[in-house]
Amino acid sequence: MKKISKLAALLLAMVLLVTSFAGCGGGSKDTKDTQAANESGSSAPAASDAASDGSLKLAITTGDGSSTDDKIPTPWYNRQMATNLMFRSLLIADSSLEKTEPDLAEVAVSEDGMTYTVTMKDGLKWSDGEDLTTDDVIFSIETALKTATINSIYTAAFSNIKEMKADGNVLTISMTTPYASMMSVLSQFAILPKHCLESADPLSLDSDPFWQSPVCSGMFCLDELKKGNYFTLKLNEYYEGTAPKITKVTVYFVTDFITAAQAGNVDYVYGNDAGLVEELGKMENFTSNEVDVLFYKYLIFNMKGADGNENEAMQSLEVRKALVEAIDRATLAGLYPNATVLNSGVPDDHEAYNGFSYTFDAEKAKADIAASGYDMSRTLKICYYNNDQTSIDLINMIVYYLEQAGLKVEATLSNDGTTDLFTTRDYDIGFKGKSSFSIDEWYTEYMSTDALFKNIFGGDTTFDETIARLSAATETAERDEVLKELQGMEQEYLYKVPLFTVGTYVFTSSNVKVPDGVTFCNPLYSCDLDFANWELAN
Repeated sequence: MKKISKLAALLLAMVLLVTSFAGCGGGSKDTKDTQAANESGSSAPAASDAASDGSLKLAITTGDGSSTDDKIPTPWYNRQMATNLMFRSLLIADSSLEKTEPDLAEVAVSEDGMTYTVTMKDGLKWSDGEDLTTDDVIFSIETALKTATINSIYTAAFSNIKEMKADGNVLTISMTTPYASMMSVLSQFAILPKHCLESADPLSLDSDPFWQSPVCSGMFCLDELKKGNYFTLKLNEYYEGTAPKITKVTVYFVTDFITAAQAGNVDYVYGNDAGLVEELGKMENFTSNEVDVLFYKYLIFNMKGADGNENEAMQSLEVRKALVEAIDRATLAGLYPNATVLNSGVPDDHEAYNGFSYTFDAEKAKADIAASGYDMSRTLKICYYNNDQTSIDLINMIVYYLEQAGLKVEATLSNDGTTDLFTTRDYDIGFKGKSSFSIDEWYTEYMSTDALFKNIFGGDTTFDETIARLSAATETAERDEVLKELQGMEQEYLYKVPLFTVGTYVFTSSNVKVPDGVTFCNPLYSCDLDFANWELAN
């Protein structure tokens, strides 16, 4: 693990005098009390609360606001082990997320990349016994383009679809332009049941009552949901594939993974914050696997919604540049294991990196902010949603840096990051993480059609054409040229600022036997982990 620098340690000691923040949603949340609750284990359910004998134990964290403890989370935002066992895609990817094989269907692409022919397997059924057909695929793709909470890789890909036509179990998808990563995207996109959701409001699909009793397509389906505590999965009797050796899964809702691991409530866990990596690394009953993932930590500026609602304070490019100058990203990176500072969506060691570098200059930042016309009497608001101690420490340090530049700063911890960052929008700078599918995903956030980011970037169309060229590029040289162009644009407009990428780790407990040869992929996506051959040790 990377050791924290002496400067970071000194700054950290100074800024940790601040321990309490208000909640973005209007309430309050004392992070010191939250930490104490986590350390005491009071936030984690006891294993005896569920029939855990003979059960694989998983956990879904609710502490960062990305999931709630009263429903199964939508697989359209983040994929994770539990929902991967419940919902399938047309294709399944290997650990690189680039090579695919058939799952629900075989997919063939024409030589010009303009036509995809999807041939569904015969006899597919949902867990309620209803047929799973091309109608479900068409419904899912069309609904994905309307829904508000969804991963940008789907909307970026599906917005290039011109037409979909079904003939029996064969679906033909015609494109307006080639999309190089479409097959990979189809390996991640979970097909949902039309007969259950066709009357649902797409804008609030992730909170529909369906998720309290979902109909599934995977190896497992819901058995019992105990709100606020856990849900259990049982074998899906209509699953036509190889039956798994594990027959029951218990998924706990937890505020943090460390407490869940210490309480014996999880056999598979992942993360990148220093506390988790250190604590689980010390536990003899867990095996660590570092995963090659582009996990970005970055700042976003709340500028203008697609509705025209503008944040006047962040309109000036000079203000935004000065704020970046005031923050020492290299020192912040010292808080995380295996963090690498970067200056764009393209890592600095990538052949397409354009050579630009953000510079930390405290004195220049102070002068530039004063000269920019920024109202020094107003409070600059920071919103973040990760409640792990490493994120809290990082935010404290950012507050310290900005205060040294003469600003009044207030940092707020959100209970619902998606809502507070992209709907409520009562902040100037947001701190965000992205476990990225690829470099392309970093750039698709700039698209005017992105369901979330158009709410803070104003639906600006400036990047659209260039991103479309990146998406269609199949040759490495062509892609690299477009990536260099995009780096120049993002550094010119400064809508968001990368801090660094961080190492991601998957931990498995000694209670589970993972088959030989399994390579873990990005844990927020789906890949072939040969789960049918996973076994429990006792």
